[in-house]
Amino acid sequence: MKKLTLFAITAFSGLLCLSAGDNLLPNGNFDEGESSAANWETPDGLTSFWIFEEGRGRILRMDTRVSNDQVLEWKNKRKTDSTAKPPEPIFPKEPLQTVANETVEGVALDSIMIPVKPGQNYKLSVDYKGKLSPIVWIKGFRKHPRNDYYTNSYQTRLVPEGGKENEWKTYSIGFNPTERSPETTKMKVRIHPYWPPAVYCFDNVRVEEITPEEMQQLVKKRAQKTE
Repeated sequence: MKKLTLFAITAFSGLLCLSAGDNLLPNGNFDEGESSAANWETPDGLTSFWIFEEGRGRILRMDTRVSNDQVLEWKNKRKTDSTAKPPEPIFPKEPLQTVANETVEGVALDSIMIPVKPGQNYKLSVDYKGKLSPIVWIKGFRKHPRNDYYTNSYQTRLVPEGGKENEWKTYSIGFNPTERSPETTKMKVRIHPYWPPAVYCFDNVRVEEITPEEMQQLVKKRAQKTE
């Protein structure tokens, strides 16, 4: 198991005092912070970006059409020169092929970690626009039984439906990290467009405490979509 970075284990003690309906995820609308959104990883500038949209403020734009070779080269460049400017993206010719041949193997961006309450039901919601379906993960973690770091213990995912390229819609799921993984004590959101190659936009990521009744409604709604 990989050790988590200091960024990944950061959490605000004030979150423990929030009431149901409040967003447990700091800066879920991305608007706090100067050059980059506070409490989120920094986009790479080639496949992920903070941009401003009128009427919304800062949003997250992710592009999985970029050449895989270029993305790997840029990743290595950033490790040695944090001040380097992103190159102009190289897009393979249509039709785009699988990651093994051309395009990047998805693009991911993580929030900070936040506390998990034992037995608590939660709702994950996100505003999304794009033609294709991305993945928004909830990743849960527990303290390693012998070593001083956190390790994976739970995950579930929200898969927004693809729609119109310029139409925002809100999607949500209910989840309970400790129902089957009672050792889970932390969680984070991972925004992860993967395949097919496309442009994906996100805003207003929320993690809220919900009641058992609200949880039942979300589970029912999710089941109806999968039938």
